[in-house]
Amino acid sequence: MRIVLDNHSHMMQIVLMIICICRRINEKGVRDAVEAGARSPEAVQAHHGCEFNCGKCRCAMGEVIADTLDSRGTELTLIAAE
Repeated sequence: MRIVLDNHSHMMQIVLMIICICRRINEKGVRDAVEAGARSPEAVQAHHGCEFNCGKCRCAMGEVIADTLDSRGTELTLIAAE
């Protein structure tokens, strides 16, 4: 995310980075999917009702997922196998 200062109006705008160009998913869209339970790039795509096209966004999407979970202090829950 970047913050841009517009010199003409002196207003600040928050510009969200596009993560998936093919499916038009920005950083906020990835974070929204994580808040809804997505924990992988595939789950983010499913949350938005789509699938990967070229797949070049997987790494960036994974980084946003990790950053979002880290900022929340979320710990992974381990479940013992029977």
